Amino acid sequence: MKVFGLALLAPTCLISFFISSGDNGVALAADLMFYISAVALYLFPSIYTALVEPVPPRRIFLINLLTGWTLIGWCVAYYLALCDPQNQQVEDSRHEKV
Repeated sequence: MKVFGLALLAPTCLISFFISSGDNGVALAADLMFYISAVALYLFPSIYTALVEPVPPRRIFLINLLTGWTLIGWCVAYYLALCDPQNQQVEDSRHEKV
């Protein structure tokens, strides 16, 4: 999910953007797919954290929401989602049980 979801969303957003020109049903469906995939791509760090963490930290969502429109802000939110200390604590507790 870390990279696969991102690798799936980016081309979907790009392809649906190029197909969405026109007034036929395919163009309207591609237009809808573009907006859905664009929002999902924008909020990907928050979505990833919400799926992985039992109690997702709000700071990743706030960083993603407020500064995600810049490439640096989105990269910071993505980095925090991947390397969050709560992820480390969960992994450490799993290794202790084994």
